Amino acid sequence: MSNFVKNKGPSDDKVRGGYYTPEPLAKFLCHWAIRSPSDKLIEPSCGDGNFVASAASLLGEDGLITAVEVVPQEIEKAKASTNGTHVLVDWRCASFFDIVPKLLDKQMYDVAIGNPPFIRFQYFDKRDRQQAFSLLGAYGYRPNGLSNAWVAFVQLVAELLTDGGRLAMVVPAELLQVKYAAELRYRLPMLFDDVYIVAFDELVFPHIQQEVVLLLAEGRRRFSGGLGKLHTIQAVNGDELVSEFDTSHLVPHLPERHTHREMKWTSLFLEENQFRVLNECADNPMLDRLGSLADVDVGVITGKNDFFVIDKELAGRLRADDQTLDVVGRTSALKSVRFTQADLVAFQESNRSKLLNLRGVDRASFAPPLMDYIKTGEEYGVHAGYKCRIRSRWFDVPSVYVPDAFLFRQIHKAPLLVANHCGATTTDTIHRVRTHTGVSTEALCACVVNSLTFAWSEVCGRSYGGGVLELEPSEAESLIVPYRFASGLDVDYIDGQLRAGNLDAALDHGDDILLRQGAGLSRKDVGHARSAWIRLQQRRLKRRRPTRATARDPVVGAKRSPMNDTGTRA
Repeated sequence: MSNFVKNKGPSDDKVRGGYYTPEPLAKFLCHWAIRSPSDKLIEPSCGDGNFVASAASLLGEDGLITAVEVVPQEIEKAKASTNGTHVLVDWRCASFFDIVPKLLDKQMYDVAIGNPPFIRFQYFDKRDRQQAFSLLGAYGYRPNGLSNAWVAFVQLVAELLTDGGRLAMVVPAELLQVKYAAELRYRLPMLFDDVYIVAFDELVFPHIQQEVVLLLAEGRRRFSGGLGKLHTIQAVNGDELVSEFDTSHLVPHLPERHTHREMKWTSLFLEENQFRVLNECADNPMLDRLGSLADVDVGVITGKNDFFVIDKELAGRLRADDQTLDVVGRTSALKSVRFTQADLVAFQESNRSKLLNLRGVDRASFAPPLMDYIKTGEEYGVHAGYKCRIRSRWFDVPSVYVPDAFLFRQIHKAPLLVANHCGATTTDTIHRVRTHTGVSTEALCACVVNSLTFAWSEVCGRSYGGGVLELEPSEAESLIVPYRFASGLDVDYIDGQLRAGNLDAALDHGDDILLRQGAGLSRKDVGHARSAWIRLQQRRLKRRRPTRATARDPVVGAKRSPMNDTGTRA
């Protein structure tokens, strides 16, 4: 039962977003942003002082640094880093959101630099969040309740810049993709003449698997309209950027690149023809969206998969066969556009594949071994987890149903929609799909296998430091699927090629039937769609950190529970 012990809480660094920028990168950003020894500069979350020390070395006696930090111990370290300099530093040991109103009244800055804290919404101090959202509302923002704190830092610090001001910050690559940063993506070209996004092939913070980009912006425009220019630079890593920064590598982008209503800034890394094809297909009335043909929902949220998902042998020992449902919880089990009974049997040989489904069953009717199992879960605190404790009976897993198809939620190479031919359900590592009336589930699954749909998944989903692409249900429903041309597909051929590992052959067939013959795309444009998918796929996979082989599932990350081996309490 050792798997049922409570997880450790988040680290202090994670709660306050305290991951510091390497000194060479901090120096690079300061050298880029500071243009005069008399510049006035603000660092809204100075941490241990890397940015402040670098800035102080570039400013003269007429310069000014306002350094803000909420943690007293950190601001003392920052002060020590500037010993011996002649620059006036205005130290503020306070929450940035508390002092923004005072700064707006008294000071406008030439430069804003730093690495704002990466604090996810569940750790974002409630008072700070309310204060930040109130301030943002005054500037016409409508902040998302799921927003990470760094977004508010960037939005507000931009308001402290004077005309012509510059901003140089390290921010999560989520800037390019997530919904809560959409308003910031929209506004940046309105606020600055030029916005530069510097991305990296390798992770700058590999120890936390956090992909970051550098956000450089210059020419703050407070009163003029129109859109500024957006540029991207791709570097291998921070060392290469610092030693070989070359503006000839800048890639300028047309306004539709950063104002497209659906495509995220991931599309900035496409070539013009690749972007053009995706942009044109987005408005093609002959091409459907998955959400017009099916509903995508998360898989079953058990609250503790290690407890609720058991193997066949344990289900038998608990005498709970009638209270279980076949379940698949690993994307690696879904290899084609069909998941058959034979596939399920093969999966069950080495995986937990039975979901305890006790809803509506009187506890008094539980077999003694099952009752003992429930009590064991309570002894180990499974019932105290948030998802479990909010239920009327903690062991009643809600929203258990058998979907028509499974859809990858976390994607390594490419997305697959898989017809459910065995009556199983899935945990929330995989999405459940229910097709609308009159839609052929198998044809819909087969028509996902084409270069356009694959490419669209890369520009509407989001990837993180580990190289995994993730699709949330709303993003999945926006996938372009050429379903109306699916009748010409040879589903048996696609199924066979995918099972044999011949993805390119399956794609060639789908591209020919769906995109060329069906949608009327030229051979060149089909090639542009294919190369767009490969380009974005390879870009995110470069940031996948190799790990040692372990007993953990590569997608779920859950070890086999000792309960499946003993069926008794420890």
